[in-house]
Amino acid sequence: KPVVGTIPEEKSFTADNRLLPFDGGTSRSSESAHLFGIGEAMRELRTNLQYMDVDNPPRIIVVTSPLPGDGKSTISSNLAVTLASSGQPVVLIDGDLRRPMVDTVFGLPKGAGISDVLAGRATIAEVAQRFGNGQLLVVTAGKVPPNPSEVLGSARMRELLKSIAREAIVIIDAPPLIPVTDAAVLAHSADGAIIVGTVGKTTFEVLGKAIGNLERAGARALGLVLNKVPRRGSGAAYYGYQYHGDYYRSDEQELPSGTVRGDSPRRRGESEAA
Repeated sequence: KPVVGTIPEEKSFTADNRLLPFDGGTSRSSESAHLFGIGEAMRELRTNLQYMDVDNPPRIIVVTSPLPGDGKSTISSNLAVTLASSGQPVVLIDGDLRRPMVDTVFGLPKGAGISDVLAGRATIAEVAQRFGNGQLLVVTAGKVPPNPSEVLGSARMRELLKSIAREAIVIIDAPPLIPVTDAAVLAHSADGAIIVGTVGKTTFEVLGKAIGNLERAGARALGLVLNKVPRRGSGAAYYGYQYHGDYYRSDEQELPSGTVRGDSPRRRGESEAA
């Protein structure tokens, strides 16, 4: 599958502080200047998705990963912010009903969410919360149901997604693909899924298993996003990264065969200490 995005490692991120500013991380001079590289990477991901099919770009996008801990919630949230900062209406839905994280990323209290809408206890307008420039609506997970896969794969969910997608781009933060079927079920109702893998951690065997789970559900993988790509030097800006099929190796370490590799060559004229 094609690599549609590469996201540099950001060591300043914490569980409750990993969101790009609503200017999309475009400022080099603000207090968030250190996030400029991630902002650039997210804008490149946004562009790649938009030009994937110029006449019919994806409107309902599931963001998932093979296993927990790859940063899918951070990427889905920042992708939603990046799309909204360009003026597009966006609805971010926390579809990880087993381990919801979107409320933590946005600093929201636990409350009614998508599960309550699907159960008929609330409307989408009642649970959606507006952020930033007004173009982003965030819908948290809500009360955790006993049967997440059935809820997410319901006809009601499919109808809801289609209805929202007529007015906005829908980004769904979904559970990992290998432990549970939820993400594959969701992706079947979407235009496709982005699979987030971690450089130096995600093996090709694991990645193949995740893609297989999607395909068995009749869902489409839109592409891969390589996350936590190391930078050269503590302040190095993000420039092109490459994807190789053998191993990841930095100057200091060599990781096992079959992992995702990321290189960050310096731009011409950029010093090693930049």
